[in-house]
Amino acid sequence: MFLIWRGWGILLPLGVLVGALIGLFVCVGLLGPQSGLEPVIIALCATVAAYGVVTLLDRTDKGKLVIDAETGEEMLLKRGDSLFFIPVRFWFYLLVLITIITLGISIFSRFAA
Repeated sequence: MFLIWRGWGILLPLGVLVGALIGLFVCVGLLGPQSGLEPVIIALCATVAAYGVVTLLDRTDKGKLVIDAETGEEMLLKRGDSLFFIPVRFWFYLLVLITIITLGISIFSRFAA
């Protein structure tokens, strides 16, 4: 499997993995096996970890002010962190959507059973 990233975009899947593992340990340790909420808690912890990574990357990317010698135009160059050519902040929104869908499926399956 190939991961294509730009800047510090590689931190996003690593953060999501760490968040999902923390969510897994919380599910096993606190709720016990077969509680039915495992996917929701794991997705929620992964989303919170992704939010932490996105805010960290946004806070550290101040940019560099460059002045073109020929035109005198000022340009702000930013790092532009991305994963698979998609900026990391949009991956966070995708994870929020997945978490909401997982919550909806979990609630629906609880009431359907």
